[in-house]
Amino acid sequence: MRAKFIFEVSEKQGQVHELPIYYRTIFMSFLKRALSLYNQEYFNRLYWWEDKKNKWQKPFVFAVNLPNMNFQDDTVSFRGDILLNLSTSDYEFFVNMYNSLLNNRLYPYPLTDSCKIALKRTYLVREPEKFDSKMTFKTFAPILIEKKEGNKKVPVLPFDEEFEEVFNDVIDFEIRNIRLLRGQNRGLQKRLTFRPINVQKTVVKHRISEFVETTGKDIMFLTGFSGLFELSGDPEDLKELYQNGIGFRRGQGFGFVEVAK
Repeated sequence: MRAKFIFEVSEKQGQVHELPIYYRTIFMSFLKRALSLYNQEYFNRLYWWEDKKNKWQKPFVFAVNLPNMNFQDDTVSFRGDILLNLSTSDYEFFVNMYNSLLNNRLYPYPLTDSCKIALKRTYLVREPEKFDSKMTFKTFAPILIEKKEGNKKVPVLPFDEEFEEVFNDVIDFEIRNIRLLRGQNRGLQKRLTFRPINVQKTVVKHRISEFVETTGKDIMFLTGFSGLFELSGDPEDLKELYQNGIGFRRGQGFGFVEVAK
């Protein structure tokens, strides 16, 4: 299930707007606020475990497109409407999140003090009718694949010798977690083969509260990759990745892919 939401900036129409460089975090907070206003019980079930934050992988992915983007050190400027892509394999999540973003009480929503948005229009996106055992994907948001080295997580890129092994481990864990929410205790049904076509390293400035609290630093740097690539595997697994995204931090605006035409 997939949908697009188009938001207009309610002030200074047609002019240049600005957001912090960690705009993905701002939209993550926006989605959580929308969901909590619409269905607090479901929000708590998704994001909390008793009195602690629920770190279980979330069954969705999103990507934000800011038109005519221009990056400065700490901000990104843009001109025009904002496009939010949302995708999931979970029907309950989709219904709750879709309806929450239609909630008139939410708008105008202040992304920042100077940037308020209102929903302009939304539409459902038709998914591919068939998923094959070999498909070409393109990224709408950088993909993050990492491995543990001691107490640290380090990025692994398609150019690294160990990439495919780490990639399969990460995706098997991801898919198993998502399917467990549906009562299915199974990961990848077949090992994935990754063939880069036109991919490049991507470094992103990001911000989450846990990082700030732990390190005292305001910005974290995440290294992933973007571009065009081919995946071979079980069609059901490829569909799962299309619907829920690929890699880490999918609920923070990373890992969104589209089938390349």
